[in-house]
Amino acid sequence: MQTKNIHAVITGDLAASSAIDKDFHEALHAIASDIKEQYDGFLFEVFRGDSFQALVRQPEDALLLSIIIRAGLRRQSRSSSVNDAWDARISIGIGQAEIKNNVKLGEMTGEAFVRSGQSLDRMKKEGNRLKITTGDEQADKEFGAGCPLADAIINRWTTSQSEAIYLYLLQKKTQKEIGRELNATQRAISKRLESANLQSMTKFFNRYREVIKWKFNN
Repeated sequence: MQTKNIHAVITGDLAASSAIDKDFHEALHAIASDIKEQYDGFLFEVFRGDSFQALVRQPEDALLLSIIIRAGLRRQSRSSSVNDAWDARISIGIGQAEIKNNVKLGEMTGEAFVRSGQSLDRMKKEGNRLKITTGDEQADKEFGAGCPLADAIINRWTTSQSEAIYLYLLQKKTQKEIGRELNATQRAISKRLESANLQSMTKFFNRYREVIKWKFNN
């Protein structure tokens, strides 16, 4: 299926609503600003309360950007415990989406918005924090098997691991460059990325990219 209107919608909310404060919202806007510097056509909006939404024009980038958002939140968490770290439930919906100029993201329509929003509602009951819905049964089953494993890995990321992952995935910095920025050795950064199972995560979002391109660009 090939169409110019296929996009990805990321809908999310704070995983622990009791932790909402001004700093959390500021962190979201800072993450969105960083992403916009690297990716064209990224639209982002924070809603009243604990919800946010993003539109990704290239749907094959949506999973990577979702991981970056979660890493960005976890790296700015005030808590030293991985269980109390800032984090978000994220639902990715793939499908047609109507993009209109001068229209707020929350007022746009299309199946990608519907899939993303409906899946997030179900996630609140299921307890998971990452889900991908494409409308293709085979693809959704594959992602349904991979998302819980990826989620389990992310839930164990410490603040220092998340910080290194954020810089590595978003800004594509080398381990040496990350070490200089974080005042750490290249060896220390390598250990952070390795202990965070980044290699396994990379395989997952590379596979996601392959499936999305094959399903929607052929």
